[in-house]
Amino acid sequence: MNIKLTLGLLAVSLTACHDTRQTTQTTTEQSAAIDTIVGSKTITDEIPGAVHRKRATGYFVMVAKDTSDYSCIFTESKDSGKVSIDLNIPYFKAAMTYRQRLSELQLMLPKAAADFNFDSLTAVYFGRLILHGDLAVEVTKQYHQKFGASDKLESYTAVGQFLKESKLGADLDNLFKKYSISVEKVSIEKLFFTSRQELYWASKIETDTANVPDKLLDCMIWVKLQKSKNNYP
Repeated sequence: MNIKLTLGLLAVSLTACHDTRQTTQTTTEQSAAIDTIVGSKTITDEIPGAVHRKRATGYFVMVAKDTSDYSCIFTESKDSGKVSIDLNIPYFKAAMTYRQRLSELQLMLPKAAADFNFDSLTAVYFGRLILHGDLAVEVTKQYHQKFGASDKLESYTAVGQFLKESKLGADLDNLFKKYSISVEKVSIEKLFFTSRQELYWASKIETDTANVPDKLLDCMIWVKLQKSKNNYP
């Protein structure tokens, strides 16, 4: 009888501990959700082209009292009313990885969509590919899979089409899917191969260094967006 009673009390104790851990975990998750907000600020002279802009707004993520180092800028044209996104990647070693930045962009979009007419969202200025760290690594691997192992540069038209079909295009399609927006075209300038040393200087990466190519594809990238032909929920 004493053994049965002891086992019974032990079972109750373990159940109580499990319930406590569940309650604590749930409270923590709810607190994290509540404490993560998206802030915004009016942009004036921080980026060029003010004479052609109706307005520009920078968005950033705040967790508790900590503000992210990353800010994405949305602009509206004064003449056409078209909306564009400047990913605004800094030209020095980034504080976050491509995956982290993409995650923050996903948080920013609902607030930006409430402030800007996404039916008029037509373009994303992506900046230099090398600044996107792990994306540059993966895109370079895909480039060699498609065009061969050499560092031969294909035509700008061919590389633009390749980028649309690459992880870059797929990630943007997924990012804008809920807004029924997809990549229509990718345009590039200043195409070349750069060194892995520049990758390490320009970005923060998660890829194992053993899997980073000696040379990486790099170029300036502009992405044209369109309303998706597929009707996403």
